[in-house]
Amino acid sequence: MKVIYARGMSVKFPVWTLWLCAGAFLITGLLFTVMPQSMFTAVALDVPDGSPLTELRAVYGGLEVGAGIFLALCARRGGEAIELGLLLAFLMLGGLAAYRAIGMGIDAPQVPLMSVLLVLESAGAVLAVFALLALGRHAPDRP
Repeated sequence: MKVIYARGMSVKFPVWTLWLCAGAFLITGLLFTVMPQSMFTAVALDVPDGSPLTELRAVYGGLEVGAGIFLALCARRGGEAIELGLLLAFLMLGGLAAYRAIGMGIDAPQVPLMSVLLVLESAGAVLAVFALLALGRHAPDRP
């Protein structure tokens, strides 16, 4: 793993945050790829076989795996890629949390897992923001 150094200080927190977010997206995406029915059942969603399941597997599996790989590549590359990866992590996790909260406020009663997911997504978004702020404090002066 590359660790970037700015002004003589190790910037490990943003890199570790990015690896954590990458792992979360990769694991979630892989679970939705290999066992989508079980994952959807956990949120009380009964998905029929065939095209509907393929579509959900592509979005919840493929999109999340792709995002996880991108975040991992950003963490590995270092430099400005860390900032881009953290920004993507914040936007994705923040978007998931915001729209989950909106849905929970508008829609019918929710399964308890929805609250857990909201807390995890919100925490991930906040962590990404703190990592971006920490990275900004240690960034070299830009022209």
